[in-house]
Amino acid sequence: MKHSLEKPKETVLFLHGALADERMWEPHYHILSNEYRVVSLTQRHFGVNNKGSSGNFGIETHANDLISFSATLGEDPIHLIAWSYGADVALNATIKAPKLFKSLFIYEPGYPGHLNTKEMEEFMKDAEAMFGKVFEAVTSGEFEEAVAFLIDGSGNSAGYFSSQAPALRAQQLENAHTLPLQLSQTEKPCLDKEHLSKIQISTTIGYGSETRKLFQIVSKSAASHTPSSKLMQAASENHMLPIENPEKFCLLIKEHLSKN
Repeated sequence: MKHSLEKPKETVLFLHGALADERMWEPHYHILSNEYRVVSLTQRHFGVNNKGSSGNFGIETHANDLISFSATLGEDPIHLIAWSYGADVALNATIKAPKLFKSLFIYEPGYPGHLNTKEMEEFMKDAEAMFGKVFEAVTSGEFEEAVAFLIDGSGNSAGYFSSQAPALRAQQLENAHTLPLQLSQTEKPCLDKEHLSKIQISTTIGYGSETRKLFQIVSKSAASHTPSSKLMQAASENHMLPIENPEKFCLLIKEHLSKN
């Protein structure tokens, strides 16, 4: 009987952000699957098949779901890669269950619980500019408009939503049902300065040089309060980098993984 001496692949788990699901990571799977065991998770309420899911919507709930899912992936700690809302969920899960994770790579988290007073003032000013029209459209039941406003804001460019490939627009519209839940969540996750300071695993926190102010503020603050972290700026990129340029995003991931 022949025994393989090949080292088992390490597991990389991808976690999506708002108006998305695991389908957004298909290009990344093809890029990384030769070197790693690549897994992705569609979070509760997101995705075509989860419309009308039961249970709460919030960073606490999704972090607990992520912990439960990660525990099924084997005995070895995993590398966690997350974007936007998913980045906040990933941070929370890492704080709650650090032994499950070997390293953490997050791109542009958005939860402001660790900001100081001045940072919060700047954050709120930009958040109101970005989300004001989104709230109005959701309240009026104009979900397609709300999706377009949110993606335009995330891409930091008017018309960004309509400029995307049809498949991407379709995925975002198929997740439009999550917007009322996303905008009305009340959970209070443990994402403050004290809890971030307890993260000990190797962490990369990235943001784009062309992204809007609120994402830059939160990313820089999270990195400043996480002793084990490295702050990484992606040149000429905005919040939509993982979707807009999977190849470049995977190069950044590989650089992170090569050191872990």
